[in-house]
Amino acid sequence: MASNPRMPRDGIEREFKFLLASEAERSALEALLPPPKRHLAQRNLFFDTADGAVARAGYSLRLREEAGLWTLTAKGSPLDAAPAPTRRYEAERVLPPYLARHLQSGNADPLPLLARARPPAVALALARAIEKAAAGAPLLPRGAFRNERAEIPLVLPPGVSAVIALHRTAFDDETTDLEIELELASDGQAERAQAWLADLFWRAGIPPRPAPSKRARFEARRAANGL
Repeated sequence: MASNPRMPRDGIEREFKFLLASEAERSALEALLPPPKRHLAQRNLFFDTADGAVARAGYSLRLREEAGLWTLTAKGSPLDAAPAPTRRYEAERVLPPYLARHLQSGNADPLPLLARARPPAVALALARAIEKAAAGAPLLPRGAFRNERAEIPLVLPPGVSAVIALHRTAFDDETTDLEIELELASDGQAERAQAWLADLFWRAGIPPRPAPSKRARFEARRAANGL
């Protein structure tokens, strides 16, 4: 079973995430960064009960297609109150296309597939927590969004490996968010990475605006549109 090479081995996602107010702000940041190594077009589909019980419990379950690769991903709630960086448990599993098609059509239960994701202990814990939140209700496709990701691997001084990602996210209510993320592999890098980010935003003349997760913004849009 393949796994996503971007996912930390310990199953904890660590990222700083900031919203950008305009394409001009994005361009100001891009001018200070190396050119992206990869441009990725992503299609995303969230799963939940009809009444959104999984999201209310603080979990997300997502199917993503990226360059022909289908990945089922579950995430938990933030592990800390402080948003610097946001840390949450994450488990992923790359799926063959025929299983992804069954999930898209609502003809397969994603939880047995998630239970076999990696890291195994994190995947099982997230699968059980999502099952408990669903309380017996089926997990079905709840909505979709598209995302353009420009990925920039960096080595921050003094030798901190990280990935910057610029996102342009189109939600199904025809609104678009711009954001920048800094992804880290371990907790020991956080303080230096935070200082580097503060300097980056200062040089670009942009105020840092911490961003909620895409799932939170997705659910907020559904609520605003009465869905």
